[in-house]
Amino acid sequence: MSAENLHSFSRPLLVEKSSSMTDSIRNLISNTFAPFQQEYRHWPWSQIGTIVVVCIGSYAVYKYLPGPYRRYYMSSTKNFSQRYNKVLHSEKETLFNELKNVKTREEGRKIQVVEIGAAHGANMAFYPPNEVEVICVEPMREFEVYLTQTLRQNPHVRCRELLVGGAENISVIRDNQVDAVVSTLTLSSCKDVDQALREIRRILKPGGIFLYMENIRSTHFFLALIQFLCAPIYKFLFGISLIRNIPERVERAHFAGGTTQHIFTARGIPFLLRPHVSGIARK
Repeated sequence: MSAENLHSFSRPLLVEKSSSMTDSIRNLISNTFAPFQQEYRHWPWSQIGTIVVVCIGSYAVYKYLPGPYRRYYMSSTKNFSQRYNKVLHSEKETLFNELKNVKTREEGRKIQVVEIGAAHGANMAFYPPNEVEVICVEPMREFEVYLTQTLRQNPHVRCRELLVGGAENISVIRDNQVDAVVSTLTLSSCKDVDQALREIRRILKPGGIFLYMENIRSTHFFLALIQFLCAPIYKFLFGISLIRNIPERVERAHFAGGTTQHIFTARGIPFLLRPHVSGIARK
């Protein structure tokens, strides 16, 4: 080879070094999270951050200003319910229309309904006109003022009485006594879901129906993880569980007439509450 074809390099050639343990771990983590970065980059992270800030702020008010917090809780619950009804109007309307199919034993008698977790009466507007008589069950007596106002605005519904207590113990109602039981966002907030379902099954007449619409744990891994991390403070401040598997709990309650469930995403409400189920269980 002639000297003219020889070239010298001013810089040494780079020689690839064997990767260290640190580099291997770094690459493994990067490769693991790369798909998540692509899949979740369009998620509403600003809303998630807002929820975290609200939770921390609410805890501070709850801890140091209990009186104002209780008034805030009552008011915010009512505001949330109004927004919830607006967003899920068609879903709730479809669910409550099932009451029209309930057959009573006595001709002309109104359908006897127990609503657990009635609060300020957010569901009253969805009951069939002049066809039902409702017994409201609510653990917080303070909601009675709001419930009375709601009933005045919905004269087509007759509330027979308000029972102050939880859904886990409604022993004042006898076995096989009512035509239907209604629950919206109550199984996700009561203390003992399984006991509440046993009580519901007990008081329903044979052929009676249980209508429910609840937030649930997401089937999506990443959202379920966020729900799990936020669950303790959310439960503490707002009384709602983010991680209950309501569909499975209802199935395990063994309603003799079977269960029909619809799992969907309730868009337009807080991010962590969007995974939802609505269903009908028959005794």
